[in-house]
Amino acid sequence: MLLVPFQLGGEHYALPASGIIAITQVPHLHALPRAPEWIKGLFRYQGAVLPAVDMGTLITGTPCRDWLSTRLLLVGTEEDHDSRKPAIGLVAERVTSTLSIDQNSLSETGVQFATAPWLGSVAALDHALLQLIRWEPLLTDDLARLCAETAL
Repeated sequence: MLLVPFQLGGEHYALPASGIIAITQVPHLHALPRAPEWIKGLFRYQGAVLPAVDMGTLITGTPCRDWLSTRLLLVGTEEDHDSRKPAIGLVAERVTSTLSIDQNSLSETGVQFATAPWLGSVAALDHALLQLIRWEPLLTDDLARLCAETAL
């Protein structure tokens, strides 16, 4: 399984590469009134207006820093991937490479939090524990409504 890892606060996270449509520099983001604080803003991509989630704020409570390795990960479903239309952007720090792991090395923690449905399975690497992130729970009906109500 191919992953795109990133780091926040010294911890290791990753997204499955199969859901990533593109990785770009973070564009200018427009504020989204009434949005949760982990929504960094809105941006345009190929004619669509999409929300950008600050993974640092979401996971650690500290916004992502503006480093050279801070990137916007454009993610979407397989249908989105085929049409090259992402559903949401994720801002993450230290996005510098890919990582291939055996899918059998992933383990469910058995712990689920109603406030963090985006936490996925984990993998023990030689140097760290890697937490997979599921982006789909971030794209709520409330967020879609807020995006639709905001004109750029």
